[in-house]
Amino acid sequence: IIDGCYLFVDHSLQKRSLDYSHTHHTVLKKHNDVTFVEQQHIKKRVKRDSGSVNVSPKDPMYKDQWYLHDGARDGYDMNVRDAWKLGYTGKGVVITILDDGIQKDHPDLALNYDPQASYDINDNDPDPYPRDNGDNKHGTRCAGEVSAVANNDYCGVGIAYNSSIGGVRMLDGTVTDEVEARALSLNPNHVHIYSASWGPEDDGKTVDGPGILAAKAFTDGIRKGRNGLGSIYVWASGNGGRREDNCNCDGYTNSIFTLSISSASQSGTKPWYLEECSSTLATTYSSGSPRDDKNIVTVDMDTSYFQSLKSGGRVVTENLCTDSHTGTSASAPIAAGIVALALEANPNLSWRDVQHIVVRSSRSSPLMHEDGWALNGVKRKYSHKFGYGLMDATAMVKLAKKWKAVPSQRVCHTDLQSGREVIPGDNKNQLEVFIKTDACIGGSEEIRHLEHVQARLTLSFAPRGKLKITLVSPSNTSSHLLFPRPHDTQVSDFNQWPFLSVHFWGENPAGTWKLIIKNDESSTHVDGFLHSWRLIFHGTLENPQTTDTNSTHYLPRRTFRTKVPQSICARENKFKSSTSDECLQSCPDGQYGDYETGICKNCSDECETCYGPTADNCLSCKTFFYKSGCVDKCHPDYYGDVHLKECLPCPSRCQTCVNHTTCSSCGENRILNNQSQCVDKCLVEGNCSCDKNCLTCDSEKPSDCTSCPKGLLLHSKKCLSPPCPLGFYEENMECIKCHYSCKTCNGSSHYNCISCDTKSFLNEHGLCLSCPAKQFMNVDTKSCGLCHHTCGSCNGPTATDCTACDPPMFLEGSRCLPCCSNINPQVNDLDFGDVTESDCCRCQTNFGPCVFQEHPRSVNSDNIRIPNAANNENLSLLINNTSAVIITICVTSVLLFVLVFVVLEGVSTNFRGKAKNNYAEYHKLSTNVKPDVMLSNEDGDEEDSLFEKT
Repeated sequence: IIDGCYLFVDHSLQKRSLDYSHTHHTVLKKHNDVTFVEQQHIKKRVKRDSGSVNVSPKDPMYKDQWYLHDGARDGYDMNVRDAWKLGYTGKGVVITILDDGIQKDHPDLALNYDPQASYDINDNDPDPYPRDNGDNKHGTRCAGEVSAVANNDYCGVGIAYNSSIGGVRMLDGTVTDEVEARALSLNPNHVHIYSASWGPEDDGKTVDGPGILAAKAFTDGIRKGRNGLGSIYVWASGNGGRREDNCNCDGYTNSIFTLSISSASQSGTKPWYLEECSSTLATTYSSGSPRDDKNIVTVDMDTSYFQSLKSGGRVVTENLCTDSHTGTSASAPIAAGIVALALEANPNLSWRDVQHIVVRSSRSSPLMHEDGWALNGVKRKYSHKFGYGLMDATAMVKLAKKWKAVPSQRVCHTDLQSGREVIPGDNKNQLEVFIKTDACIGGSEEIRHLEHVQARLTLSFAPRGKLKITLVSPSNTSSHLLFPRPHDTQVSDFNQWPFLSVHFWGENPAGTWKLIIKNDESSTHVDGFLHSWRLIFHGTLENPQTTDTNSTHYLPRRTFRTKVPQSICARENKFKSSTSDECLQSCPDGQYGDYETGICKNCSDECETCYGPTADNCLSCKTFFYKSGCVDKCHPDYYGDVHLKECLPCPSRCQTCVNHTTCSSCGENRILNNQSQCVDKCLVEGNCSCDKNCLTCDSEKPSDCTSCPKGLLLHSKKCLSPPCPLGFYEENMECIKCHYSCKTCNGSSHYNCISCDTKSFLNEHGLCLSCPAKQFMNVDTKSCGLCHHTCGSCNGPTATDCTACDPPMFLEGSRCLPCCSNINPQVNDLDFGDVTESDCCRCQTNFGPCVFQEHPRSVNSDNIRIPNAANNENLSLLINNTSAVIITICVTSVLLFVLVFVVLEGVSTNFRGKAKNNYAEYHKLSTNVKPDVMLSNEDGDEEDSLFEKT
């Protein structure tokens, strides 16, 4: 069947015999060369058409393939045409459709048919031709979506119309583990992509997956297929939405080896058949509401065409095509076709490279009409309905073309958590359990960058379909591993079922994970039990791509009405290449996008990537990143991480170190042991005498802890209860300081920020960035926007958001204005645009600070004149005369005050003698006093204009 596995058949038994053939089993088990024996059972596998949609056929032409040319809501599509323009049409890539066969002589498939990618497992012969009984069109339809020939007179066009297409006939008969294994392992060094649009019944109650042989076929294909690069398995996520099924109960879509593909309707919404789950990686278009949305156009099974040709009768071509292909069945082949384009662009992509590229290139924007989107710990949008979004063919081929192979995969298992944890039957309570992990730190399976996460659970609850299971990562990403399935009323268990989530992609797994299990339906009188669970992390130690080649490091552009020249690229929210007229979504490494000009400009020489022109604007370095710049050599108590190209702090016990686990020298009162760890001298000498809160301490200062008892964390030489203080993160029972740019973090790198202070914002890569000059931070979008052109600095995009001005402008309130005298045509030698008298600064001098007109003591700047050289003498005389008058007034005022004081003192003394026993009376002063300053009508108009004209 597959390498090392053989099928033994006793032809004396009836085909559907229930006899387990114990005699044969015993003989085989006793044989020295046999490691396992398993009876083959018939499995029920259903094709994933949506079934109930019945729309009258239309002319099956390219113009009807709306998903290829702007036909979805808001003008979106699969973005295939630009990939074709780049020359990628699937040439040299081989796809096989695992289904009910393929009509190999179909006039729209025959030129691309590949017999080496085809087989009839049901009848055990090389011809996959379907039975012509009206029920075996599924495989042919799927094949047409991928490889229908272009530029002929039949139907539409395939996504990869120059690819080679084959088919495996396996669903038109009994389906066993052996049948599935043979299909999944067909000619693995010739076939590149296996597309499957089937699975266990989507009835809302089945939990089923690959058997032993099929599971081995998957692993063999991943390890050996495509000459070691790994076979690509594309799977339809399921059509059980109407019965509230969950694709995590389907062991084929719930596998790390498959690209699980969901569907979106033409209107950009969730179709009625869609299953929500955490294993869905991405989405393509398919059918939706029969009344409002169109279906998928493809070829159809029709043998009458050839019968008419042979008999010389009238040839009818309409039945060769259909516009009624539906469900996730139609989505998986579209995805397979897009992957074929990417493989043509880069044939060296591994199976994991393809998954990374899908995650990075898929778009959430076309599907934002549906709610449920969230951000994970590395700021990628994900959805339980659509995965990481709508696949983008052009983005995939561009990314594939320059993709660097991902580092080798690592698999880290947490310890098995066993014991009977109670799952409350009451729907008002829930079970919460935790696993704290270091992600296999220091070992060969250490992981810092996640791909897949599996939660392997054994639990019992009746009925099973009431349960909702959620996994929360240390970065606080919440992924629902199971939604309630009301039709699953069976008294049954989950036994070591590996629930898969792809929502944590890119996160660091180290820290505390939380599992929540809840009865999310009506209460039951009987509790359930979680018997055991563990997490399995799949990922890498190194960052798979040091710069995310799709998600730009640069902040989203905003469009403002400014005087800054805007290029064509800037108007398209892109940056102009520095070497060509091409408009780029993001600038290449070594350059940044200049917001004001919309042009890619060079980084500082030290930077590998950057977000601005100076050395302190580096995002990554050619040497090592340290604090806010690049250095050739790290500080003594830091080490250089060659993968991150960053200086990271040594463990607190080390004076110097090689990496985050290996010390090279120790501080005072510590010595280096054989494991390159710094340990306390007193521990070695056996004379530690520490305070009661310490586990170990400085031998000179017993109150200075060097390690803590279980449950406490070491922070500033003290043992504290969790969590760590703000600005620190937990690692190896210590509180380690975050990078200075982070407010909170989950690691020491400047890429590990979780939150930032008020003067900076967190971008999608975990970086806290502040806005460059003449930009402001948009609090809502957490991005930088361009200040109005009149502002020197600002806190918003408009002319009334200025906080400082560039000469010769001056700040009046929150606006930068020219002096009013400067808008006079006789003296205006600067360009102030259309500024009017009511929209200028009343300056103390023509070039002095503004004075607010509405203040009672303001000076009317219109009455002030700047003296010229000819008037200097008159000005001096004016100042001297004014000074003399002021002195005379002051002397007279003093003399008058003394005289009045003497007179009043005498009167007061005489009065006190006469009226010693009288009480004084006090009266409220009249408020009917005229104000010294009254606003004129003009002043009132000026005040109004100040607040109305922006």
